[in-house]
Order: sequence, then C-alpha cells, then structure tokens
Amino acid sequence: MTSNNHAQNRGLQKDARAWADFTGTTYNAALRQMGSPLAQGLLGERVSARRLIAALNDHELIGSRGGDPVLGENGFFSEAPWHFNGEIDFIELALITDMLRMFTPISDATTPEVNSYSLKHTAEGFLSPHCSYVSNGRLIWAAAALGLRIADPDGDGPNLLIGVSEREHDYVRRMVGPRQTQPHADHYRPVGYADLQTALAQAAAGKLITGRWIRPTLVVEAAPFHDWLILQAGRNDVVGDLARDYSAGVRDSDHRIARTPDELLAIFHEVSHSPGAYDAVVSTIAEWMRTVPSSAPIRTEPIGGVAHEHEGWGAGAGTVERYEYNNNAGSGMARSDTEAGSLGPLSGPQPRSRGLPPPRGGENRTSDLGRRPGETDRWQDRHRASGRPHEAAIRIPGTERTARDRHRGGM
Repeated sequence: MTSNNHAQNRGLQKDARAWADFTGTTYNAALRQMGSPLAQGLLGERVSARRLIAALNDHELIGSRGGDPVLGENGFFSEAPWHFNGEIDFIELALITDMLRMFTPISDATTPEVNSYSLKHTAEGFLSPHCSYVSNGRLIWAAAALGLRIADPDGDGPNLLIGVSEREHDYVRRMVGPRQTQPHADHYRPVGYADLQTALAQAAAGKLITGRWIRPTLVVEAAPFHDWLILQAGRNDVVGDLARDYSAGVRDSDHRIARTPDELLAIFHEVSHSPGAYDAVVSTIAEWMRTVPSSAPIRTEPIGGVAHEHEGWGAGAGTVERYEYNNNAGSGMARSDTEAGSLGPLSGPQPRSRGLPPPRGGENRTSDLGRRPGETDRWQDRHRASGRPHEAAIRIPGTERTARDRHRGGM
C-alpha cells in the first residue's frame, strides 16, 4: 500500500468515526457509506464528513457556534430535527455537494439570488434516481460546507439564497424539471454539467472516477456585434425593439448568442417571428455596418449550383456556372450566373457580400423576434431584469474553455 492510499484510508476511517458519532449509527455502517462509489467525489475531491459536521457549528450564518442549532431538516430556523437512516444519508449529502460544484460560484461582490427551495427541486431532478428527495436543510448544509456564499433574504427562514449563477441554475432547472420548456441554446449550461452526468453514470455502475475534474479556465471571447446590440435595448425604435427581444432570448436561452451579423441572420431563420422582424434585422445590421465600417461583410448562404460547358460567344469555349443562395428575406432563393469564358472554370461560388435584400416596408415596425410556436398576438412571457450587468457563458466548440462577455441591456 502506498503512502497516499494509506492516508486516504486513514481519512475515510476518521470520517466514518465522526459520522457514526454524529448520526448515532455504527462505525461499519458509516464506513460503507464513505467507501461508496457515489461518495468518491465526482466533481473534485471526496466530500469530507468532518467538514460537513464542522459547518453546522462554525459557519457564520447557519452555524450554531456552540448554542442551539439554527439549521434543521426543513431549512433555516427550522425546528424539524435531522433524520439519518445510517445507509445513504452521507451519500446523499455527497451527491448534493457535487451537484452544487458544477455551477459557477458568484463573486464576493455579488449578492446571492438562487432560492434554496428552488435549488433543492433542481437537485432532485438532476440526481434522480440516486437521490430522489433533497430536503431544504440539506441543500443549505451542503452549500455551507462547500463554501458558497449564503444570504438570508428576510431573516425569517426557512429558505436562504445560495451563491451560484442564477442563469446557470435556470438552465439546469429547465433541463431537468417537470413540465419545463427546455433551453434551445447552451451558453448558460454549467461547465460541469456534462461531466457530472457522465461521472454519475459511471459511479452508479460501481466504477471509480480515475481522472480528477478541474474547473475549466475562463477566457474572454470577443463578441463586438452582440455587445453593441445589447446596448441598443434602451432605444424607442425598431432597432431597440429587436435588441430587447434578442436580449430576452439570450437571457432565456431561447436562442444562441449572435457574435456577428451573420449569426443574427441565422437566428432569424431558426426562431419564429412576425413579418416585420426581417425589416428590423436589416435595419439593425445596416446601422451596425455604418457604425463599424470595418465589420465583416454579410455572406449569403450558398445552397446549390450547377456548371456546364459552353462553346463561347467568339471569345473561346468556357464554363458557365450558376449558383443559388439562400434569400435572407425567407421567400425563395437568389441566383448568380457567372461566365468563365476562355479563362476556364471559376474556383467555386463567390459569396454575395453586404447584399441583404432591402427592407420590405410596411407599417408594422414591431420586430416580434422569437415568438413561441402557436403565438400570434402575444409576446413571449419573459422575465426582464433591470439593466444591471450580467454574464453570458459562451462555450467555444471543440475546447474545454468557457468564454464570458459582460453586457448590459433589458435582459
């Protein structure tokens, strides 16, 4: 046995004795829980039973500090005593801790926003069937032992506010909660979401997690068009109307982030919208191009093409090529005919740049970008917080990095 394994076994034994004394169970029963694959630490180090116990006494908010307990099974200031069955109570706390680890912790300068009672239901949905019930008190307990920021919103209990990303929690809640509309974009997916799902399945099968999970490094990914568009949300015109709808869609993960005008056009084709939305998109992109003359041109999407040989019109034989492009107005296609003449065939389709069809006109100046299917005269029911800064996590494809860009707007 290596010295490292010996130290780990000694740590398990100390935890088992402490847990047995705290819960009134036997040492062997506690040791079995400590050695469970589900308690091995799925996202990070193995959860320490001694640290959990210490949090109930020493924590600045939920610690008893040698007096009467202030945290119970039902939450803060709950008089309901803790219930321990001696079989899976520690395992459940370890799983709750790992579930909380997948979220991005908020900074010390940020006020916690996620209600513990809502978060406990999210934990139940994510961890089921391995932990189908999570009490409010145990969720708070695990968060305190993990070192997350915790705040008491009104001083009465039993619910507290937990310091994890509110946007990420909303994403997971909608993914696992019953009767929820699942997100259509992943920019708010927690960085540990997929890794925890994989590790949970492996541990449930009795396997050991060989590689230790390390939270990915956050890097900055430039998104100047997105930043500019968010700042237009306060305007009282068609561009501001589109910006507000776009901002709400990003916040609610109804669509992805448009880092370029091309991506905004792609979103336009992916979501439901009113006839006036296209005019708003054209006006917005045109203003962006006037504001940033060096911006990349809009590229219409090629969707097909043919080529055939021709004897020529006196200048020699050559190839005539015809390419078809997606019409961004959503009503057909655009064609481009080119002649290669005696110079031979062209190398490929030539993208049409800065060539958006003009706005179609009309009196409807409302963009209505992102209506849910079946809606006609009703906006999406979106919560729009005040214009405080917040973060959107942009996952960079093919890497383990996460980029964050700060923006303001009606989101």
